[in-house]
Amino acid sequence: MLIDLFTVFREEADANGIVFYYSGILSQNVITTMSDSLKQKLQIQDEKGARSRKVFSTFIEMIQNAMHYSPGMPDSDDTKEGSVIVGKKEDRYFIICANFIQKQHEGRIRDKIDPILEMSADEIRQAYRSQLKNDQHSADTISKGAGLGFLTLARDSAEPIQYAIRDAVGYEDELSCFYLKATI
Repeated sequence: MLIDLFTVFREEADANGIVFYYSGILSQNVITTMSDSLKQKLQIQDEKGARSRKVFSTFIEMIQNAMHYSPGMPDSDDTKEGSVIVGKKEDRYFIICANFIQKQHEGRIRDKIDPILEMSADEIRQAYRSQLKNDQHSADTISKGAGLGFLTLARDSAEPIQYAIRDAVGYEDELSCFYLKATI
């Protein structure tokens, strides 16, 4: 029965243009291995230049964020988990990343992304440049970077970024699943 299920999964992935998929433990070694694999896949598909760099940098930004901001799984030794898909539909690539977040951070994430969704491409570029010049970066004490992550994704994306926050099945009281999509 599992072979049949896997067959359906593979057929659906192929039919939907999925070129790369991973779900499991996140660590720097896993990210390095995934990065090498994605680079090879892009080369095989003869993707070169700016688009290949944007696909790759978007992938790295998303998966690094998943690793850095995901809480350790309950009943584990701080193991972080996440999922990522890279696909191609028509002439555009899409990258979707999913990871757990603590319930208490849902509002913080919405407060960062929702304003970006209202911005034009020029406003996103201006906000990005402004944030680069900002020595204080952000009053957000949880952020580990310069606060450029979502702006970078929105700037590089050919379509508005999309996100969803859903209850984490089995952990509804403490965790949510955060999904983020960019199209290149």
